Amino acid sequence: MQKGWAARNIGTERAERALAEWFGSTRSKQYPLELRPATWVVTGGRGAGKTRLGAEWVNGLVRGLPPFSLNKRKYKRIALVGDTLGDVREVMIEGPSGILTISRPPRPRFEASRRRLVWDNGAVALMFSAEDPESLRGPQFDAAWCDELGCPAVDKGPNQPNVFPDPKSAENAIPYFSSAGRSDLAQQRFLETHNSYWNPADPEFEEAYNPLSPVYGGRMVDIERTYVWAWDARPFPAFPARGDRWADGFNWHCGHWLNGRLGNPDAGALINAILADHGLPPADVGHADGTLHGYVVADPTSARAALEPIVELFDLAVCEEAEGLVFRRRDAQNASPAEISELVSDGGNPVIETIRAPDHQLPVELVLAFREPFAEYQTAAVRNVRFGADGSRQQTIDFPGVMESGQGRALLDDLMRRIWAEREQVTFAIAEHRADVRPGAVLRLPGADSDFIVTEIEDGLVRRITARQIARTPPSPWLPSGFGSVAAQEAFAGKPHALFLDLPSRSGSAAPQDQFRVAIWQKPWRSQIVLASPEDTGFGFRTVVDKPADLGVLVEPLSAGFEGRIDRATEIAVALFDAEAASVSRLQLLNGANAAAIRSAIGVWEIVQFESAEEIEPGVWRLGDLLRGQLGTSDAMAAGAPAGADFVMLDDAVQPAGLRASEAGLLLNWRVGPSETDISDENFFAHAGIGGLRAHLPLSPVHVRCRQNAGGAAISWVRRGRIDADDWGQGEIPLGEEREEYQIEIAAAGGPSVRVALSSEQNWQYASADIAADFGGLPLEIDVTVRQFSAVAGFGLPATRRFTLS
Repeated sequence: MQKGWAARNIGTERAERALAEWFGSTRSKQYPLELRPATWVVTGGRGAGKTRLGAEWVNGLVRGLPPFSLNKRKYKRIALVGDTLGDVREVMIEGPSGILTISRPPRPRFEASRRRLVWDNGAVALMFSAEDPESLRGPQFDAAWCDELGCPAVDKGPNQPNVFPDPKSAENAIPYFSSAGRSDLAQQRFLETHNSYWNPADPEFEEAYNPLSPVYGGRMVDIERTYVWAWDARPFPAFPARGDRWADGFNWHCGHWLNGRLGNPDAGALINAILADHGLPPADVGHADGTLHGYVVADPTSARAALEPIVELFDLAVCEEAEGLVFRRRDAQNASPAEISELVSDGGNPVIETIRAPDHQLPVELVLAFREPFAEYQTAAVRNVRFGADGSRQQTIDFPGVMESGQGRALLDDLMRRIWAEREQVTFAIAEHRADVRPGAVLRLPGADSDFIVTEIEDGLVRRITARQIARTPPSPWLPSGFGSVAAQEAFAGKPHALFLDLPSRSGSAAPQDQFRVAIWQKPWRSQIVLASPEDTGFGFRTVVDKPADLGVLVEPLSAGFEGRIDRATEIAVALFDAEAASVSRLQLLNGANAAAIRSAIGVWEIVQFESAEEIEPGVWRLGDLLRGQLGTSDAMAAGAPAGADFVMLDDAVQPAGLRASEAGLLLNWRVGPSETDISDENFFAHAGIGGLRAHLPLSPVHVRCRQNAGGAAISWVRRGRIDADDWGQGEIPLGEEREEYQIEIAAAGGPSVRVALSSEQNWQYASADIAADFGGLPLEIDVTVRQFSAVAGFGLPATRRFTLS
């Protein structure tokens, strides 16, 4: 490429000077354009020569050296603008490619106390910092050398936009006061602020921000020629996900890259988009912090229903002011609380009533389900467990948004902390003229250590306020995870072996729908997710299973048995899948140890317990000293089980499948497969079935009796309870049903039913006239069957006895 030189005799001295000048050996990509634009933007990676080019450009303008200065204009005042004054001095002036280093004699003089460079021809270059933009007002410059405009995606990134976490980089550092967690919002707000500050078209632009230059008649900073660092040419999401291709992929998380996040909406933009879709005016969302990759509104719904998941997960407060709706983080420091200095006595109510939720009502485990962009937008889940807390309550949040797992963990950490820290609710009354107190408003009460947010208002002669405590704590850091290096390929185990168990209720156990459980086994084991849908599409997240269950199959048929006492004659031979069995003491057995479920010949699960276990060959165990037909599964016990029947150890690895109370008795399609894999027949086990009924099914009555009397035959029985019926101190066990009702069937011995009757008590009179009508006289024997009624499952298990009449 020709660089403006013509062959002529210039003499030895001038030739040596020319060879010493940098522009004689510059790369073609560092050579200025012929158009000579007013703004020259230089982009390039580390080591591309950007700093050297800037220093040569400044030195060339001052000394009138080509190719930078090809006119007669004199450049006397130049601005050197960096992130900090330290950056200007260490990089742009004294650095290896700085102005002092690259300048040939006579070199400029650096006056550190006055923050300027002075050349022998009187030209001056002044130092400025982006931390003090006010210092740039007033002075006029012939040229300016500015650093790149960019911000790392790290918490408090705008405090030091030139640094980011990268041990291999010279700019490796954590910005001032940063948690070191990732923050796409920090990068986004930094760029939005610069764009609005310099842009004359912005509604809040002020002339003093970016004045017109009297030299060339344009804005001092041309917004049309503003470029940000950095947009990578490598395709997203292959970069950064393909760590086997590019070693710097992990740095993308907190680096300056714009790929994969520049177009992602923040929470405020998403809220206003949903409001616009419903024909509602935009809200004030300036302090609605948070970002995500996307959001799915799958079905027609209201704006409130679509916004509630966002408000809950991102901890937003919503209130209505004169200008419209306002969304902001509830713990935002800029949310000035309204002082409540005077309270009103409201009749016999306490002046302030405080309710603190007990530990057992709060969740000790939270599960968040969402769509993971780096897993081909498949369903993913993260969990948070509060160790050391009392209780066993699990709460699942099915968030219809797209986010990365690291962000999901941070948001879930914050949610768990809020639930436990904001467990107090206060109720009080204020004067009716306090119209500034509205739902969503933040209040400060006399003598309180924390602020409260209004959740409910009851207006009358006074305003009765209900408010919840706010915990003002910094958010959990979004810790980067994933694809920094090539991971070892996991062995593909195919779809898991999964069993769905519709189990009976247990005393003190969870809700009936939680007795529909799932047991999963796979080797090698991977965390499994459970999905469900009433159709063949639209599967939604139900739960995540972190532990493999101990499963097996019977190697010998299991005959019918008896209940209520230990069976020492019958033994179970079972082949376990990569599991072991162990014997227990008699006391442990009677306290519920070694419980297992066996699929009977009629498909119903029998609950058994065993006291002794012996391995008779590798992987095959013989279980003895049995308790059969536990929890009212005598119908399954009577049917027995064939060889090859499924066997499941009932421990904490057998988890609730995620059935909802309204779905008991409904046919659903279930899918079970490894998390972070696509939902396909290759990876996911499919099952269609009905669940949730067995836990509602009443147990068979006991002590069925029949006594003949003058009026016919008096039939009585004693009901059994499926809920909390093991307390021997109770006079009467809980009913467990909406109403007490029984069905009585009368049949000839071994024959069909001849009469069906209902009773609301635990007895029924079989009148002599009815006996004669049913049998034409007094039969020798009759069969009596009694069942208890359930509003969900219908009539329960039967109790049948044969009686002789004389």
